[in-house]
Amino acid sequence: MTGRLAVAHYLAGLSLAAATVLALDTRTVPMHVTAHGRPPTAALPTYTVPQRIRGFGADLPPGAPFPEHGTGRWRIVPGSTTATPTAIPYTVEVEEGITLREGDQPFAAQVHHALVHPRGWPRKGYTFRRVDTNPTLRIRLTAQNTAREQCGFDLPYDTSCRIGDTVYLSAPRWFRGAHTYDSLTAYRSYLVNHEVGHFLGFGHEPCPENGTPAPVMMQQTLSTANDELAQLSGEVPPDGKTCTPNPWPR
Repeated sequence: MTGRLAVAHYLAGLSLAAATVLALDTRTVPMHVTAHGRPPTAALPTYTVPQRIRGFGADLPPGAPFPEHGTGRWRIVPGSTTATPTAIPYTVEVEEGITLREGDQPFAAQVHHALVHPRGWPRKGYTFRRVDTNPTLRIRLTAQNTAREQCGFDLPYDTSCRIGDTVYLSAPRWFRGAHTYDSLTAYRSYLVNHEVGHFLGFGHEPCPENGTPAPVMMQQTLSTANDELAQLSGEVPPDGKTCTPNPWPR
C-alpha cells in the first residue's frame, strides 16, 4: 500500500459505497493511533467499519504475538544468490528489536521464494538476485510502530508499504496474515509481490471480474471486494465485483 489513506476521503465516499453494499454487519472501531503511530492527545471519534462473511475484514486476524517496537535500525540477513547481470539486486533486512523464533534465514528464504517463483514477477520479465551490499531494493521486516511511522496509520489497520527503494513489511501482517487468506504462506508471497510491484512502478488495481483471481496489485490485505475497498480507500469503483485471493502477478 502506498501513501496514506485519508480518513476524510474515506468518509466522503462512504455514502456512495454504502448504497451498493447490502446486508453488512458493522462494528465500531476506535481511531486510537495517529498517522505517525503516536497516541493522540485527546480522544478521537469512532466510526463504523463494514464487516462481512469470513474472508473479509481489514482488521488484523488473531494469532501469534508480534513485535510492536523496534529500534529504527535494520540488520542485513547475510546471503547472496547468482542471477543474470540484469537482475535487480536486493537485500533482506530485519529491524533490530525483532526476534524471529527460527532465526532470520527462514524469513529471507520466504522473501526469495516469492521473488524468484516462476508464477511471480519473473513471468513479467523481472528477475532478482539477493546481495549483502549495494542493493537497488531493500526489503525490511518492520515492527508495528515503525511500520506505522513509515507507512501511515490514517485508518486503524496494519499495512505495509514501499517508500523509494525500500519495502517495509509489517511484522503484524507477516506474523498473522489477513482475513482474506487461509494460508499464511500464500499471504506472505502476496505481501512481498504486492509491495515489490509498487517498487517496479505498478499501482493499485480493482477486481476485474467477479469470481476471478485478484490482481496482485489489488489491496488484498484489506479486502478482495471492490465495494469494501471503495469504502476503505476510495481507490476503486463500488461495482459489486469480488475476486478470490491470489498472491501472484497475472
